[in-house]
Amino acid sequence: MSLDSAAFCQQILEAHNRLREQHDSPPLTLSKDLSEQAQLWADKLATRRHLAYCELPGIGENITFFPMWIDGDKVVEHWYSEHMKYEYDTPGWQAGTNYFTQVVWKATEEIGVGRAFVVPETTNGDVDMTTHGENLSEQVVVAFYRPAGNNNRMGQFTANVHKPKTIKFN
Repeated sequence: MSLDSAAFCQQILEAHNRLREQHDSPPLTLSKDLSEQAQLWADKLATRRHLAYCELPGIGENITFFPMWIDGDKVVEHWYSEHMKYEYDTPGWQAGTNYFTQVVWKATEEIGVGRAFVVPETTNGDVDMTTHGENLSEQVVVAFYRPAGNNNRMGQFTANVHKPKTIKFN
């Protein structure tokens, strides 16, 4: 893992933990094995150029394509922004809030992060292998969580998604 990748993963972890604290959720730890799995999945998605969920048993996931200039803080802010749609008075799975609820899910203990850059296609549809990491326009960010959040069994959302004390971004 390059220094830039390690710093990006640390940003993702710290942003999660700042927001989780606001929801009375304990801090996450960065898992090496989850990060390795997330990186493999990010690499695969960058090659495919489309979003797909890995659906590993017991693992939650947030996966999104972003402009390549977006940093780890902004990634987590984007996922967390769904909090404005979440109705705390009727806890449960709610459309358009699954990224947010996974970020703050109280029972989740570990996160793994992967990021890959999407190599542009040439005009004939082939992959342009001459860019050597320059002029890339997108990145895919994969976060795997253990144990998974968004468990819709009776009482799970009530126990794991709490109203924020305050909302703070860096």
